[in-house]
Amino acid sequence: MSETALELKALEKSYGRFKAVDRLSFSVKRGEIFSLLGPNGAGKTTAINLIAGILEPDHGSIEMNGSPVRGSRSWSSRIGVCHQEKQLWPLLTCEEQLYFAGDMYRMDRKRLKQRAALLLEQVGLAEKRKVLAKNLSGGMQRRLHMILSVIHHPELIILDEPEAGLDPQSRVLVREFIKTLSETGTVLLTTHNMDEAERLSSRVAVMDKGQVLVCGTPAALQQMIAPEETLDIYYPEQIQQTALLNSPGYAVQFTDRSISITGSHLAGAVPRILDQLNSLYGNPLTFTLRQSTLEDVFIKLTGRSLRE
Repeated sequence: MSETALELKALEKSYGRFKAVDRLSFSVKRGEIFSLLGPNGAGKTTAINLIAGILEPDHGSIEMNGSPVRGSRSWSSRIGVCHQEKQLWPLLTCEEQLYFAGDMYRMDRKRLKQRAALLLEQVGLAEKRKVLAKNLSGGMQRRLHMILSVIHHPELIILDEPEAGLDPQSRVLVREFIKTLSETGTVLLTTHNMDEAERLSSRVAVMDKGQVLVCGTPAALQQMIAPEETLDIYYPEQIQQTALLNSPGYAVQFTDRSISITGSHLAGAVPRILDQLNSLYGNPLTFTLRQSTLEDVFIKLTGRSLRE
Protein backbone atom coordinates (compact mmCIF):
# COMPACT_ATOMS: atom_id res chain seq x y z
CA MET A 1 0.00 0.00 0.00
CA SER A 2 1.28 3.48 -0.87
CA GLU A 3 2.74 5.63 1.92
CA THR A 4 1.14 8.63 0.21
CA ALA A 5 -2.49 8.95 1.24
CA LEU A 6 -3.35 11.89 -1.02
CA GLU A 7 -1.58 13.52 -3.93
CA LEU A 8 -2.61 16.51 -6.02
CA LYS A 9 -0.84 16.89 -9.36
CA ALA A 10 -0.94 20.21 -11.24
CA LEU A 11 -4.57 20.80 -10.26
CA GLU A 12 -6.35 23.73 -11.93
CA LYS A 13 -9.78 25.29 -11.45
CA SER A 14 -11.00 28.58 -12.92
CA TYR A 15 -14.16 30.64 -12.61
CA GLY A 16 -14.25 32.65 -15.79
CA ARG A 17 -10.96 34.53 -15.96
CA PHE A 18 -10.21 34.02 -12.27
CA LYS A 19 -7.95 31.04 -11.60
CA ALA A 20 -8.77 29.86 -8.07
CA VAL A 21 -6.36 26.91 -8.19
CA ASP A 22 -3.27 27.22 -10.38
CA ARG A 23 -1.28 24.02 -10.99
CA LEU A 24 -1.67 23.10 -7.32
CA SER A 25 0.52 20.20 -6.27
CA PHE A 26 1.18 18.65 -2.86
CA SER A 27 1.05 15.25 -1.18
CA VAL A 28 -0.13 14.10 2.23
CA LYS A 29 1.48 11.09 3.91
CA ARG A 30 -0.53 8.32 5.47
CA GLY A 31 -1.32 8.97 9.13
CA GLU A 32 -0.10 12.56 9.26
CA ILE A 33 -1.87 15.78 10.16
CA PHE A 34 -1.29 18.13 7.24
CA SER A 35 -2.33 21.79 7.45
CA LEU A 36 -3.17 23.92 4.43
CA LEU A 37 -2.67 27.57 5.33
CA GLY A 38 -3.42 30.69 3.34
CA PRO A 39 -5.13 34.09 3.44
CA ASN A 40 -8.72 34.58 2.31
CA GLY A 41 -8.96 33.99 -1.42
CA ALA A 42 -5.85 31.80 -1.55
CA GLY A 43 -7.82 28.88 -3.01
CA LYS A 44 -8.05 26.62 0.05
CA THR A 45 -11.83 26.11 -0.12
CA THR A 46 -11.69 25.37 -3.84
CA ALA A 47 -8.91 22.85 -3.22
CA ILE A 48 -10.96 21.13 -0.51
CA ASN A 49 -14.03 20.97 -2.74
CA LEU A 50 -11.96 19.46 -5.53
CA ILE A 51 -10.55 16.79 -3.23
CA ALA A 52 -14.01 16.05 -1.84
CA GLY A 53 -15.45 15.65 -5.33
CA ILE A 54 -17.82 18.60 -4.97
CA LEU A 55 -16.04 20.30 -7.87
CA GLU A 56 -14.43 18.86 -10.99
CA PRO A 57 -10.93 20.12 -11.86
CA ASP A 58 -10.29 21.75 -15.21
CA HIS A 59 -6.88 20.06 -15.40
CA GLY A 60 -4.67 17.89 -13.24
CA SER A 61 -5.34 14.84 -11.13
CA ILE A 62 -6.05 13.69 -7.59
CA GLU A 63 -4.83 10.33 -6.32
CA MET A 64 -5.62 8.45 -3.13
CA ASN A 65 -3.23 5.67 -2.14
CA GLY A 66 -1.67 5.89 -5.59
CA SER A 67 -4.94 5.46 -7.53
CA PRO A 68 -6.88 8.16 -9.41
CA VAL A 69 -10.08 9.17 -7.64
CA ARG A 70 -11.96 10.51 -10.64
CA GLY A 71 -14.64 8.01 -11.49
CA SER A 72 -14.01 5.94 -8.36
CA ARG A 73 -17.31 4.85 -6.79
CA SER A 74 -15.72 4.13 -3.41
CA TRP A 75 -14.21 7.60 -3.06
CA SER A 76 -17.06 9.19 -1.12
CA SER A 77 -17.11 6.41 1.48
CA ARG A 78 -13.36 6.71 2.10
CA ILE A 79 -13.33 10.43 2.81
CA GLY A 80 -14.92 12.55 5.53
CA VAL A 81 -15.38 16.29 5.12
CA CYS A 82 -16.23 18.74 7.90
CA HIS A 83 -16.96 22.11 6.33
CA GLN A 84 -16.80 25.33 8.32
CA GLU A 85 -20.55 25.85 8.03
CA LYS A 86 -22.38 23.58 10.48
CA GLN A 87 -24.78 21.13 8.84
CA LEU A 88 -27.08 19.60 11.45
CA TRP A 89 -30.69 18.47 11.74
CA PRO A 90 -32.05 20.69 14.53
CA LEU A 91 -34.87 18.32 15.58
CA LEU A 92 -32.69 15.22 15.92
CA THR A 93 -30.73 14.34 19.05
CA CYS A 94 -26.94 13.96 18.96
CA GLU A 95 -27.34 10.20 18.91
CA GLU A 96 -29.99 10.27 16.19
CA GLN A 97 -27.80 12.49 14.00
CA LEU A 98 -25.01 9.94 14.10
CA TYR A 99 -27.33 7.00 13.47
CA PHE A 100 -28.88 8.77 10.50
CA ALA A 101 -25.47 9.61 9.00
CA GLY A 102 -24.25 6.05 9.61
CA ASP A 103 -27.33 4.61 7.90
CA MET A 104 -26.53 6.66 4.81
CA TYR A 105 -23.17 4.86 4.69
CA ARG A 106 -24.98 1.54 5.24
CA MET A 107 -23.02 0.80 8.40
CA ASP A 108 -23.80 -2.29 10.44
CA ARG A 109 -26.19 -1.21 13.24
CA LYS A 110 -24.14 -2.77 16.06
CA ARG A 111 -20.93 -1.21 14.79
CA LEU A 112 -22.71 2.10 14.27
CA LYS A 113 -23.93 2.24 17.88
CA GLN A 114 -20.46 1.46 19.19
CA ARG A 115 -18.85 4.05 16.92
CA ALA A 116 -21.40 6.73 17.85
CA ALA A 117 -20.93 6.13 21.58
CA LEU A 118 -17.14 6.34 21.22
CA LEU A 119 -17.21 9.58 19.21
CA LEU A 120 -19.66 11.27 21.59
CA GLU A 121 -17.40 10.36 24.50
CA GLN A 122 -14.27 11.62 22.75
CA VAL A 123 -15.70 15.10 22.13
CA GLY A 124 -17.40 15.47 25.50
CA LEU A 125 -20.99 14.97 24.30
CA ALA A 126 -21.81 11.61 25.89
CA GLU A 127 -24.11 13.23 28.45
CA LYS A 128 -25.82 15.21 25.67
CA ARG A 129 -26.57 12.22 23.46
CA LYS A 130 -30.35 12.57 23.95
CA VAL A 131 -30.39 16.38 23.53
CA LEU A 132 -31.78 17.97 20.35
CA ALA A 133 -29.15 19.69 18.21
CA LYS A 134 -31.02 23.00 18.37
CA ASN A 135 -30.64 23.02 22.16
CA LEU A 136 -26.86 22.63 22.13
CA SER A 137 -24.43 25.50 22.52
CA GLY A 138 -22.53 26.70 19.47
CA GLY A 139 -19.37 24.90 20.56
CA MET A 140 -21.26 21.65 21.15
CA GLN A 141 -22.88 21.92 17.74
CA ARG A 142 -19.46 22.39 16.18
CA ARG A 143 -18.14 19.26 17.90
CA LEU A 144 -21.21 17.27 16.85
CA HIS A 145 -20.80 18.47 13.28
CA MET A 146 -17.19 17.26 13.35
CA ILE A 147 -17.94 13.73 14.50
CA LEU A 148 -20.75 13.41 11.95
CA SER A 149 -18.11 13.71 9.25
CA VAL A 150 -16.13 10.75 10.60
CA ILE A 151 -18.91 8.39 11.72
CA HIS A 152 -18.06 6.00 8.84
CA HIS A 153 -14.39 5.78 9.86
CA PRO A 154 -12.95 7.41 6.69
CA GLU A 155 -9.33 6.99 5.60
CA LEU A 156 -8.98 10.70 4.79
CA ILE A 157 -10.52 13.38 7.01
CA ILE A 158 -10.75 16.99 5.80
CA LEU A 159 -11.41 19.56 8.51
CA ASP A 160 -12.12 23.14 7.43
CA GLU A 161 -11.36 25.56 10.30
CA PRO A 162 -12.14 22.97 13.01
CA GLU A 163 -11.54 25.41 15.89
CA ALA A 164 -13.68 28.25 14.51
CA GLY A 165 -16.01 29.64 17.19
CA LEU A 166 -14.76 27.37 19.98
CA ASP A 167 -13.95 28.44 23.53
CA PRO A 168 -10.48 27.56 24.95
CA GLN A 169 -11.68 24.39 26.69
CA SER A 170 -13.37 23.12 23.53
CA ARG A 171 -10.27 23.91 21.47
CA VAL A 172 -8.14 21.69 23.70
CA LEU A 173 -10.71 18.89 23.43
CA VAL A 174 -10.92 19.20 19.64
CA ARG A 175 -7.14 19.17 19.27
CA GLU A 176 -6.90 15.95 21.26
CA PHE A 177 -9.69 14.48 19.13
CA ILE A 178 -7.86 15.41 15.91
CA LYS A 179 -4.75 13.64 17.20
CA THR A 180 -6.76 10.47 17.78
CA LEU A 181 -8.15 10.68 14.22
CA SER A 182 -4.59 10.58 12.85
CA GLU A 183 -3.99 7.27 14.64
CA THR A 184 -6.29 5.45 12.22
CA GLY A 185 -6.58 7.88 9.31
CA THR A 186 -5.02 10.86 7.57
CA VAL A 187 -6.04 14.41 8.44
CA LEU A 188 -5.98 17.43 6.13
CA LEU A 189 -7.03 20.63 7.84
CA THR A 190 -7.31 24.26 6.84
CA THR A 191 -7.00 26.96 9.46
CA HIS A 192 -6.27 30.61 10.10
CA ASN A 193 -5.16 29.69 13.63
CA MET A 194 -1.37 29.48 13.40
CA ASP A 195 -1.10 28.15 16.95
CA GLU A 196 -3.46 25.32 16.04
CA ALA A 197 -1.42 24.45 12.95
CA GLU A 198 1.89 24.64 14.78
CA ARG A 199 0.71 22.42 17.65
CA LEU A 200 -1.01 19.78 15.53
CA SER A 201 0.71 19.52 12.17
CA SER A 202 3.30 17.06 10.97
CA ARG A 203 3.73 19.35 7.98
CA VAL A 204 2.16 22.53 6.68
CA ALA A 205 1.77 24.05 3.23
CA VAL A 206 1.37 27.82 2.84
CA MET A 207 -0.85 28.59 -0.13
CA ASP A 208 -1.55 31.84 -1.97
CA LYS A 209 -3.02 32.74 -5.35
CA GLY A 210 -3.93 29.12 -6.00
CA GLN A 211 -0.42 27.74 -5.51
CA VAL A 212 1.68 26.26 -2.71
CA LEU A 213 4.48 28.66 -1.78
CA VAL A 214 6.32 26.41 0.67
CA CYS A 215 5.75 23.05 2.34
CA GLY A 216 7.51 21.44 5.29
CA THR A 217 7.47 20.90 9.04
CA PRO A 218 6.65 24.00 11.13
CA ALA A 219 10.16 24.00 12.62
CA ALA A 220 11.85 23.69 9.21
CA LEU A 221 9.79 26.53 7.73
CA GLN A 222 10.55 28.77 10.69
CA GLN A 223 14.28 28.20 10.24
CA MET A 224 14.10 28.64 6.47
CA ILE A 225 11.72 31.60 6.17
CA ALA A 226 11.85 33.42 9.52
CA PRO A 227 14.94 32.42 11.53
CA GLU A 228 15.03 35.71 13.42
CA GLU A 229 14.16 36.49 17.04
CA THR A 230 11.63 39.14 18.02
CA LEU A 231 11.74 41.45 21.04
CA ASP A 232 8.25 42.72 21.95
CA ILE A 233 8.15 45.68 24.34
CA TYR A 234 4.84 46.87 25.85
CA TYR A 235 4.11 50.26 27.44
CA PRO A 236 1.22 51.43 29.63
CA GLU A 237 0.55 54.46 27.43
CA GLN A 238 0.73 55.36 23.75
CA ILE A 239 4.23 55.93 22.39
CA GLN A 240 5.50 58.01 19.48
CA GLN A 241 7.34 56.42 16.58
CA THR A 242 10.99 57.43 16.20
CA ALA A 243 13.70 56.81 13.63
CA LEU A 244 16.33 56.62 16.39
CA LEU A 245 15.77 52.89 16.65
CA ASN A 246 16.41 52.22 12.97
CA SER A 247 19.30 49.82 12.43
CA PRO A 248 20.49 47.90 9.34
CA GLY A 249 20.36 44.67 11.31
CA TYR A 250 16.86 45.00 12.74
CA ALA A 251 13.29 45.55 11.58
CA VAL A 252 11.30 47.83 13.90
CA GLN A 253 7.50 47.96 13.99
CA PHE A 254 5.47 50.37 16.15
CA THR A 255 1.90 50.02 17.35
CA ASP A 256 0.04 52.33 19.75
CA ARG A 257 1.55 50.91 22.92
CA SER A 258 4.21 48.47 21.80
CA ILE A 259 7.36 48.05 19.75
CA SER A 260 8.48 44.87 17.98
CA ILE A 261 12.14 44.56 17.01
CA THR A 262 13.11 41.62 14.81
CA GLY A 263 16.59 40.45 13.84
CA SER A 264 19.13 37.65 13.95
CA HIS A 265 21.12 37.00 17.14
CA LEU A 266 18.98 39.50 18.99
CA ALA A 267 19.40 38.03 22.49
CA GLY A 268 22.84 39.55 23.07
CA ALA A 269 21.63 43.02 22.09
CA VAL A 270 18.60 43.08 24.42
CA PRO A 271 20.29 45.01 27.32
CA ARG A 272 21.54 47.73 24.96
CA ILE A 273 18.15 48.02 23.21
CA LEU A 274 16.27 48.26 26.51
CA ASP A 275 18.66 50.96 27.77
CA GLN A 276 17.99 52.98 24.63
CA LEU A 277 14.24 52.51 24.95
CA ASN A 278 14.29 53.49 28.62
CA SER A 279 15.93 56.78 27.71
CA LEU A 280 13.25 57.42 25.07
CA TYR A 281 10.07 56.16 26.70
CA GLY A 282 10.83 55.24 30.30
CA ASN A 283 10.39 51.81 31.82
CA PRO A 284 8.20 49.39 29.79
CA LEU A 285 5.23 47.58 31.25
CA THR A 286 6.76 44.27 30.15
CA PHE A 287 8.86 42.76 27.37
CA THR A 288 9.37 39.32 25.82
CA LEU A 289 12.03 37.80 23.59
CA ARG A 290 10.71 35.02 21.38
CA GLN A 291 11.75 32.82 18.50
CA SER A 292 9.89 33.16 15.22
CA THR A 293 6.56 31.39 14.94
CA LEU A 294 4.52 29.91 12.13
CA GLU A 295 2.58 33.17 12.08
CA ASP A 296 5.82 35.03 11.28
CA VAL A 297 6.41 32.64 8.39
CA PHE A 298 2.86 33.17 7.15
CA ILE A 299 3.10 36.97 7.28
CA LYS A 300 6.48 36.99 5.53
CA LEU A 301 5.14 34.88 2.68
CA THR A 302 1.66 36.39 2.22
CA GLY A 303 2.06 39.95 3.53
CA ARG A 304 0.25 41.97 6.17
CA SER A 305 -2.51 43.47 4.04
CA LEU A 306 -6.06 42.35 4.82
CA ARG A 307 -7.85 40.05 2.35
CA GLU A 308 -11.63 40.16 1.88
